[in-house]
Amino acid sequence: MCSAPFRSSVFLTGMILAVLLFTREAFGEASPTHRSRPESAGPSVIFTDDFESGDLSAWSEVIGGPEPPACGGVLLTETFPDDGGSWPGSWTVAGGTDVADVSGGRGRQRPLPTNYSLARVFHPAATSDVEVRFTLVFEDVATQGVGFYVRQNGGYLQQTSPHGQGYAVFVEGFRTTPGIGVWREVDGMEQNLQILFDPALGLTDGVPYRVRFRVHQMDASTTLLQAKIWPEAAAEPFGWQVETTDATPSLQRISGGIAVDSWSSIQSPNSIADHTLVDDIEVVELCNPLAGTAAPTLVLDGFLFTEGPLWRGDHLLFTDLEASRIHRRNPPAGLSTYREPSQEANGLALDVDGDLLAAERNPPRISTDTGGVVTTLVDGYMGLAFNAPNDLVVRSDGVVYFTDPTFGMVGTPEIGFNGLYRLHTTLGLTAEWEGVTGVNEPNGVALSLDESRLFVADTQAGSVLAWDVAADGTLSNPRPLATSLTIPDGLCVDPEGNLWIATWAPSLEVYTPDGAYWGSLPVPQAATNCAFGGPDGRTLYVTAQTGLYSTTVSGG
Repeated sequence: MCSAPFRSSVFLTGMILAVLLFTREAFGEASPTHRSRPESAGPSVIFTDDFESGDLSAWSEVIGGPEPPACGGVLLTETFPDDGGSWPGSWTVAGGTDVADVSGGRGRQRPLPTNYSLARVFHPAATSDVEVRFTLVFEDVATQGVGFYVRQNGGYLQQTSPHGQGYAVFVEGFRTTPGIGVWREVDGMEQNLQILFDPALGLTDGVPYRVRFRVHQMDASTTLLQAKIWPEAAAEPFGWQVETTDATPSLQRISGGIAVDSWSSIQSPNSIADHTLVDDIEVVELCNPLAGTAAPTLVLDGFLFTEGPLWRGDHLLFTDLEASRIHRRNPPAGLSTYREPSQEANGLALDVDGDLLAAERNPPRISTDTGGVVTTLVDGYMGLAFNAPNDLVVRSDGVVYFTDPTFGMVGTPEIGFNGLYRLHTTLGLTAEWEGVTGVNEPNGVALSLDESRLFVADTQAGSVLAWDVAADGTLSNPRPLATSLTIPDGLCVDPEGNLWIATWAPSLEVYTPDGAYWGSLPVPQAATNCAFGGPDGRTLYVTAQTGLYSTTVSGG
């Protein structure tokens, strides 16, 4: 939460995602030409699920198909329990397949050797906005690749009618340098949108790897694609290795099936002996919180600088920082003064007893309001006065996290850093992060729904950081969740756990708890903070300079 006079001195650029167009050649790196079959790879994937019709003829010939299940539902899951069988249920061979069976508890696939040796199978389960997770294993990584398509129409390159179409992730071991990329297939021609070639991927024969692949519609004309891979025995890396957008008209706002590819760089007349394998597949329908969510509209205006929205029971509290006042709003109408003066209160929170906590700037402290009696909870660190406490959040066991930047502070800083603090009910006060003066300005703070992660906006750096939270409340493993933000300010978490970042763009930028980007919601003024409330927790309140705004979030 920035004070009114604050203007960032840091020029924050928007995220630029390089879109690289490649096609796969049988050997070597990609060339800039298009072919009906670039060197794609993909394992044999065998699923059982609750959506199998057993009849592919019912599948729409081009783009259509059955409606997906309710938002958030599991579309497909498969662990391959039966060895020796063929692909179950509604799976059919789309083309180029020599072997598609189950072996060793994994789905196995091997292509026929041709001029471009690709095996593909297809399933008609409808996918549009989805996340795919699966395990893959190479038997001969130097010649193989594995792919997974969504929004796929059942076609195979340009050898079927219709021609192939969809979005895919491909893991490519056959390259000089192994890679992971996201692709599109349009009119049977596969084109690389973005790829990471990285020897650190270290793809090795016989080693299981996990892959995550997300595809979701950002707006009517743009789809976001994200993917990553890591050894199954290792921890999942934070963030995405490839991330880009695509605006191909024929691939927007459609539902399509799933296709799985197994690629070999070995071509006819040579024989192919090895297989690719997959296991533990899950396809989940995504719930985009921005779907059906309108831009916030004005509720109240005429304030000096609104901040700190907090839903408490049946009403909203928020602060007017420069007026040193806390307001109470009783929907659908009514506004009253809750406390004045508020000592320039900024962020608000409730402790485990339901008492109101406030981050106050003048004098700097964290206060507690018990039945109208306001007292100091903490006002300094190691005998030194705080800078200007800004925002705070309370864990379910009473641990308080709060930020202490220099925005609008009175006097000269006594503490030599801009801090993120933890106030433990028995262990006292700890500086969890000492932000560098002039480099870091910790601002908005929020906990994930399961309280396993803490999110903090660093306004000066234009980013939001995530920490892991231990049982005793200590923080570890700080990493960027979102970067290149325009003056990020307050944070809030919706009922599904998505993180909403108030920015001075002006907008709310929305992410999943693990950093997948949903998109942006415009706000009429520079957004300073946000909170969810109302009877069902889906009314989004936004403080923005002189106004208070609201909208309803559908949850996807």
